[in-house]
This record gives sequence, structure tokens and C-alpha cells, in this order.
Amino acid sequence: MNGPEVEVADHDGTHGRAGAAAVGRPVVIDGRSPPLTSHDLHADVLGLRRRVPRGATVALVGQSSRLVASTIVALEGWAARVEFVGDLSPTVGSAEAVVLREAGDDAPAAAYASHGELSAGDASTDVRTLWRVFSSGTTGTPTPTDHSLDSLTRRIRPVRPARNPGDREQRRWGLLFSPTRMAGIQVVLQAIHGDTLVDAHHAAGLDERLQLFAGAGVDALSATPTMWRMILRSRACDDLRLQQITLGGEIATQSLINALRRRFDARVTHVYASTEAGAAFSVSDGREGFPRHLLEPAPGRVALEIRDGVLFVRAPGSSTAQPDGFVCTGDLVEPRGDRVYFVGRKSQTVNVGGDKVSPERVEELIRRHPAVHDAVVTPRRSPITGWILTARVVPSPLGSGLDPDELQSALRSFVADHLPRSHTPASITAVTEFFLSPTGKVSRA
Repeated sequence: MNGPEVEVADHDGTHGRAGAAAVGRPVVIDGRSPPLTSHDLHADVLGLRRRVPRGATVALVGQSSRLVASTIVALEGWAARVEFVGDLSPTVGSAEAVVLREAGDDAPAAAYASHGELSAGDASTDVRTLWRVFSSGTTGTPTPTDHSLDSLTRRIRPVRPARNPGDREQRRWGLLFSPTRMAGIQVVLQAIHGDTLVDAHHAAGLDERLQLFAGAGVDALSATPTMWRMILRSRACDDLRLQQITLGGEIATQSLINALRRRFDARVTHVYASTEAGAAFSVSDGREGFPRHLLEPAPGRVALEIRDGVLFVRAPGSSTAQPDGFVCTGDLVEPRGDRVYFVGRKSQTVNVGGDKVSPERVEELIRRHPAVHDAVVTPRRSPITGWILTARVVPSPLGSGLDPDELQSALRSFVADHLPRSHTPASITAVTEFFLSPTGKVSRA
């Protein structure tokens, strides 16, 4: 990125004057600066339209949820494209992009352009803004997908005064995701549309984040299933008073849904969204998978299809859509009765000695063993069978009392008793915790 770089000071130095006139609803609270309010957003107190030429390409750098929220409101219909670079390498951004980062951001900074170097452009020109979201890049170079704002906000329910049945109460969301990744963008958008976001990214670890959320009155939390299993083990979990629990990004199993419903008196929702397809649908009926009737066309519903066992989502606003408007999600699904179940990723399915094996199926079975709290199964190349499976597990208190050989033997026998021999991991290693990718998913490297 060789374009001008702009460091955006908090509220452009105008928060006191703007806030005195009209405070507005708090949208982003980070505990270190005055809250970013709805008035601040609509007044563009960061001065983004002064700093960015109309029709320009913008690269959003760093992890500031305040800047992400401000950019979405101010630059929709103004910038030609906004790229959510976040903490990725600057090389993924366009060379000509105007770089925006919040003052004090830890990301390395080059020389900053002065306001005078950025012209206002032709204000009469209609601009269709594209929002570029990147994949995590954990398996290679991050892949960009361009969205319209409509495709990003399809599952956002604006908050309205609770006058009628079904009207939603205002929530206070804790942010566990990067605000520049799809899952984090969804939480930021929910805050823009009537909720409040509490950002504790400066906290030292998960326990400290959860403690800060509890102290700030957070009653809604979105996380991947792997993160939720970590939350359930956290000593700070008991301090949370959640009313809304959202899962996404990985398979939401029935055992995890049941555990969350036992632990919290909360609504549990599985949201299906991806970098490529945007937000597609959500399910809150307490069952894993999704109702089969969602495959049937209906007004106001995102169209879904199963092709060769893979889920396709109609998302014409995505740059990865095929000519018919559908995006291949890469997720393998299996209709059974009135339900459609997720069974794994097509890219993860391997041939072990002539059998097709889904690692996700094996790891879910291992999680059912009383000696295991969580598990991840990874395929490895083998000169004999083509592939083998290896597993890492986080032992439960019962498993922690076993030596490594005893644990491995018990788990391999357990898998062999329930699945074909090809599904049994060649090795099983106990670890204290899993490393998470920037998207909150367990790393399979």
C-alpha cells in the first residue's frame, strides 16, 4: 500500500463539543476513551469524509472497532472500496489505497498525509461502495471477497422500542473477534443498528476479557464453538449474565448447545456466515444443524442449495458468486429427516486407506469421551495409506489423571469401537489449550 496514510485521532479532537450538544446512544465502549456514540457516528466526528477523497479506495488497518464502526457509517456511498486489512500484512491491500488507522494503534506507521493532500472529489458522483473482507490466510495467502453492505447486513435485526411481540431488546455485546474479520464485522454492525459493543482487545487474555465484560454489563456474546468451550472452562465464566449466545464459524454440535443452555439462561443462536457468502441464516431452536425447510424458496429468505453434498448460498452481492448468484461454501452437509447437518469441510476430507474420512466427525466423537474436554483432528500425509489422522486433545479433570500412553490408548480404543478403523488417529497428544486463528477457529496446522 503506497497511498497516503492517515492517522485518525480519537474523535478528531471534537468529542467534548459534539458530546455536549447531543450525547446519543453508546455504540462502542472500550474502557480507555469516551464512548463512541450514535451521534458521533452520524456527525462523522472522525472527519472521514474530509480525509478520504470521494471515490477512493481505503485500507482499514489495525484493530480499532471505533474506527471500523465510523468507517462503515461515513464511507458507505462515499468510498469506492473499503478493505478490512486489520492485522494482516499491508501487502494484501491495494497499492493506491488511502490507509486509515486510529491514533495510538500498535501497527507500524509510515508518514501520514496531511488533510490538505486529500481532495474532496466530486460530491455529485454516485458511488457504489464495495466492502472487501479477507480470509484469515492460515492455509495460504489471504483471499479477498468484495461485498455490498446489504450482503453484510442481511442477518442484522435493528433494535426497536419493545412495543410488539417479537421486538428485540437492546443488547450489550462483548467483542471477542477482530473487528475487521467477518464475525467481528457482524458484531460491529449489530452495535451500529441499535446495540452497544464492549471492546476489551487490550486485555491480557480470555479470563481478563470475560471479567471486563462482566463488569461492563455485557449480556450478549458471539464466539466460535472452540472459543465457547474455552469460555465454559474459564474461571470468569460464572460472572457472566448472558441473555444472548451466538455461535458461528465452526460446527455447532448438540453437546455444546446443550452445555451452553445448562450453564446460561440465554437464547442460543447458531449464525451461518462466511467471508465469501456473507451472513446467510440463523437458527435458535436449540438443535444442531438447520431445518430442512430452509432449502425451500421463500420470500425474504436467502436461497440455499445442496450440490454434490456441499452447501451453496445465494449471495449475488459477493464477488465470489457464480453466474447464477450462488457461492460455494465448501461445507459438507447431510439431510436427515427434517434437519440438515454439517459434517465437515470438503477441503478437509481425506482418503485413508481407501475410505473417505472427515476429521470433524472423528473429533466430535472424541469430545464425547469423559476424559476429554475438547479435541482437534488433523490429517497428515502418509506414504502407505495416503493420509493418516493425528489428534490433539485438552483433557478433562478425569483425563488429566491419566498418563499420556493411557490416555492415547483409551481414546484410540473408543474411536475404534464407534467408527471404521480408518478413522482411528495414529497418534493422540494431550495439550493444555489450543492455538486459535485470528478468526477464533482452532488452528489445524
